[in-house]
Amino acid sequence: LVAACAWRPARGQEAPQTPDWRMTLKTIRNGVHKIDMYLNAALDLLGGEDGLCQYKCSDGSRPVPRYGYKPSPPNGCGSPLFGFDIGIPSMTRCCNHHDRCYDTCGNKKNDCDEQFQTCLSKICRDVQKTLGISESVQACESTVQLLFDAVIHLGCKPYLDSQRAACMCHYEGKTDL
Repeated sequence: LVAACAWRPARGQEAPQTPDWRMTLKTIRNGVHKIDMYLNAALDLLGGEDGLCQYKCSDGSRPVPRYGYKPSPPNGCGSPLFGFDIGIPSMTRCCNHHDRCYDTCGNKKNDCDEQFQTCLSKICRDVQKTLGISESVQACESTVQLLFDAVIHLGCKPYLDSQRAACMCHYEGKTDL
């Protein structure tokens, strides 16, 4: 018993220190904040909280166009995550129109995506009329489906980012003098 009470750490070893609870709580808070950011990014990517990709003001009011907003030039058939050139000018035009649709405050993602699909499908019909070769039409339809699937499944975040840039909520414009 006396030996246990007289125990001291050997030279070079330090006695264990009591944890700094403030630092521990700060670390936990920072970790929770990072998880929240990752979850919000995942929700944006996958379609928002309710599975629908909609831009809304936090107080429920309708967003309005941001004064002086100038959208960035359309990037063709690509995204900030990846860019690629389809090599078909008419498809690039559809992609550019789709980018502009996302960049217009108040446009619904679903409406932009439907216009995009209609534009792309028309290209394949035109290929059929012009060439009459079924292999070309099948290749066109496969490309259209690939582009449309990418927009449907990966387009929520680009849509929300564009709407955040193009729109503002009424409470953002208030400033105290």
